[in-house]
Amino acid sequence: MSDRDKAYDASAFRASLEAAGCTPVIPWNRSRATSRSYDKELYKARSEIECTFNLLKQARRFATRYEQTLRNYAAVVALGCAMLWLRI
Repeated sequence: MSDRDKAYDASAFRASLEAAGCTPVIPWNRSRATSRSYDKELYKARSEIECTFNLLKQARRFATRYEQTLRNYAAVVALGCAMLWLRI
């Protein structure tokens, strides 16, 4: 669990997420008087997706989106994911 995610544990931020119909998957800050549980498996999956996007953004072609068409950009994303999966 990352400590930086706990920085988003603000009542106003949680209220805005819930007003938008989202379920906050944010760990509770230990300094709060009351603590609530959160779905740790969903948090882990969100974290894995975030890390994957960060790895993909290291490739300049992915981050700057040189391709003009959605089809070509989707192909670059697919290749990047395959390279990450194969650890090339």
